[in-house]
Amino acid sequence: MKSSYVNADINYGDILSSIAFTQAPRTVVEIGILDGFSLERLIQATPSTTKIMAYDIFDEFNGNSANMEELKNKFKNHSRVEINYGDFYNLNNIIDGNLDIIHIDIANDGNVYKFAVENYMNLLSRKGIIVLEGGSPERDEVEWMKRYAKEPIAEYLKTLTVPHKTLGKFPSLTMIKNGE
Repeated sequence: MKSSYVNADINYGDILSSIAFTQAPRTVVEIGILDGFSLERLIQATPSTTKIMAYDIFDEFNGNSANMEELKNKFKNHSRVEINYGDFYNLNNIIDGNLDIIHIDIANDGNVYKFAVENYMNLLSRKGIIVLEGGSPERDEVEWMKRYAKEPIAEYLKTLTVPHKTLGKFPSLTMIKNGE
């Protein structure tokens, strides 16, 4: 299964599962599905009452894109999971708040992080957390970040005033807690 979390420096799937297990979330939003690796981990680690809403732009993404029909078929036996079309830059206007976990893995760069903090933090519950792929200086050195002159994530993180932590070197995983 394609995922930047597989065959990495540490087991990011286990980290994501641990976050989901300890949070015991009522509501999770996943943005960026690809083949559903992290979605599977979230399903396995959350209570059976957790509602999980997964969004992607599917074949509109210029790169490794998700296939909506394949994903809907793959997760059809999980009634608590919704798979929908949704653009990261517009979802904050349609998702109801009080979310416990928001996981974002969409070719993240510093601008994606900034948008997430400015537009998604207010959708978190008191115990809520945003989990994002990337955040380490090593991750900022990937070829496409350089080729497209993307804003480094590690530099943006230095400006954050809310609690956050980055784990691993590549691809790395950053957690940003609700600042309340």
